[in-house]
Order: sequence, then C-alpha cells, then structure tokens
Amino acid sequence: MANSILDINESHVQRVFDFTNEVVEKYANRLAGTEACRNAASRIKEEFTKNCDAASVRIEDFTVHPKSFLKYIPALVVLYFICSTLLYLQFPLPALIGYSLGILVFYCQFVRYWETFDPLFPKAAGYNVFGSIEPEGEVRQQIIVSGHHDAAYVFQLIAHAPKYYARFITAGIAFLLLGFFVSLIETALVVFRGSVLEWTHPWLPLVLLVGAVFVLPLAFFTTRQVSPAAGDNMIAVAITNETAKLFHDAKQAGTNPLRHTRLMMASFDAEEAGLRGARAFCKKHRPELLHTKTYVLNIDTLYKVKDLNFLHRDLNNSVKLSHEMAQECVDVAKSLGYVARISSMPFGAGSTDAAEFGKIGVEATNMAAISFDISKFSEGLVYHTPNDLTKYIEPEVVKAALKIARDYILKKDGES
Repeated sequence: MANSILDINESHVQRVFDFTNEVVEKYANRLAGTEACRNAASRIKEEFTKNCDAASVRIEDFTVHPKSFLKYIPALVVLYFICSTLLYLQFPLPALIGYSLGILVFYCQFVRYWETFDPLFPKAAGYNVFGSIEPEGEVRQQIIVSGHHDAAYVFQLIAHAPKYYARFITAGIAFLLLGFFVSLIETALVVFRGSVLEWTHPWLPLVLLVGAVFVLPLAFFTTRQVSPAAGDNMIAVAITNETAKLFHDAKQAGTNPLRHTRLMMASFDAEEAGLRGARAFCKKHRPELLHTKTYVLNIDTLYKVKDLNFLHRDLNNSVKLSHEMAQECVDVAKSLGYVARISSMPFGAGSTDAAEFGKIGVEATNMAAISFDISKFSEGLVYHTPNDLTKYIEPEVVKAALKIARDYILKKDGES
C-alpha cells in the first residue's frame, strides 16, 4: 500500500469500539421507528459530517411499519390452533382458508421480506444517514460502504435454546404445510364425494393438534426485549465511519488517494424490520445508483475473524449478489493474511441490506464474521440476544474489516 497515511493501527480499532459502545449505551432499545433510533441516526450524522465531505451528509426519512416483520407470528400460532381444531371438527374448507392465509403471510413477510401486509401495522418514521468523499478527478464509479444502526428484538429461541432454533423453525413450517395439504385434500373429498375419509379421523387432526407442541414456541419468537446490537450491527456502522475518516484525513492532508472513485458511506435504518431502510434508499436513489457504476460493500454481523465470509446470495438464498465482487473481497482478505470464503445466506437465516442493491442490479456483497448455518447454532451465540455486546467482538475482526474495506476501495480505484 503506497499511502502510509492509510495505515491502520490499534487507535483505529479503539475508536470503532468507543463509538459502538457510546451508541449501544446511550441509545439502547433502538428499534426502527423509536426515538432512540432517531437519536442514534443524528449521532451518526455528526460523525459522518466530520469524516465525509461535510456538505454531502444527509439524513433521509422514510415510512416504515416496524412490527410487520415479526409481530404477526403469535397470531399465526393461534391461527394454526384454530385451523387444526376446525379439521378435527370436520370443517376442512375454513381450515384450508386459514392455513393458506398463514402460509401467505409467512412467505410474504418472513421469507421474501415483501411489504404485502405492512399497511395492517402501525407506521413510523425511519432514518437513513449517508455521506460521500469525492475523488481527485472525474467520477467514474462509486463504492458504498454500509451498515445498519437499528437494533433487533431478542430472538428467544436463539437466546435460550440456540441448538434447537433450526428444529423449531423447520417443525413450525412443516406442520403448517401439513395442515394445508390435509385440509386441501379433505376439502376436495367433501366437494367430490360429500364427506372426508373416515380413516383420517380423528387421528390426523389429532397429529396436527399434538404438533402444536412444536409450533407453540414460535409464539414467543420475540418478546419486547431488545438486543444491544453491538455486533449486529452497530460495529459495522462504526467501521464504516472509521473507513470514511481514513480517506477523509488523507484528503485533508493533501494526498487524496481516490482518483476516480466516489466513496459513499451509509447507515441504514429498519434492516431488522425487513430491510425497509435500504429498500427506501434504493428506491429513491435508483437512477444515480445505476447511472454511475456502483459497488456496495455492506457489513453485517462481525464477531470472529475465523468466520470471515462474503455473500454471493442473500435473502434466504433468494437474491443473487455479485459473485465476482465477493471473490475479489476474499482475494483481498487472503492477501492480508486472513482466511475468508464465499457463502450464501441459507433459508431461515434472514438477509442483509446487500440484498436490496442486488435486486436492482447493483454489484453488492456482504462482509460478515459469523456462520449463517442455523443448524449449527450453539451455546455462546450472542447474535440477536441480550449479550450482543462489544466484549464478544474480536478486535482482530475489526482490524481485518478496516483493512479489507481500505484495500478493496484502493484496488477498485486503481482499476478505474
């Protein structure tokens, strides 16, 4: 690396931890749409203003329905009980309608992160923060480094029984689908032969009712408890800010390392409410994102350096990201001496804000330092728990993220 002013040392890492701790402690319970989250966005703007071209820093608000992402799950559990009881009482058609509604809501809101049922939930304001650093010469491309500042509800199954998390999710979906197919078949039988098959009663509806033992824990998937959300994901915002400071300080010293690359920093809101902040940003800025060649290095869930990975598929494995960009980042990591790999977001593990950029055709990847394999979740996992604090984030993973972001930016600028 030619420019020594871009060297990264322990002071950079310490500033990342200090800023993360400040926000986590001062703006606790920063769910999307809350005053705490709005105040956190304002604090991030202050930092971005110091470390970006000051006139470029903005806060944009957008409408969000935060509870639409997860807070319908208890109602789905109740609906499952009702439908199973209707089947037991030999009312398959109402049961079929109920099961179908449950599957539709789950698929739209949880699997695909659509906003189909959002209007049924209270609305609030979310706040995205972003700024940029202009290059020395003509802008030929732009790189967005991003994270999200909103916090998540504690996932009770992860907090108390992480190794059973995948099993309960799978069982819940399986019994919902089983109820749907049983009610569909029985409805067809009633229509075409006037009655259900005698041998299916009462044992098949009873199986579904007994299956409620596995479905019931999903009613407590989340409660009102909110994670401190240091690793997921305030640490990423602090790394984004420190990356901006690195390049801004070099520019202020008269040695702007950026020739033809605009460097943008973004902190999105409402990621934990179904990527609504990144979606609002992409919708509003789509023309600029597509007019100028854009690369998005999103950062989400950093904990252990041994788990460094870059996504090439996101949103429950349904959205394609940039495999080429993920590979470039892996190569950069390896050149720095870090082991990294390309990975996919498996079904049931959720998504990152990178997915919203991938949807509109912008090259994007997500840098993470956690295993997204929910079948291997085990004790000691702090993600989406009350223990998501900086003491569980390795300083080395912060240093690695800073170095990878820096070298990726310099590499792409060198190619421009």
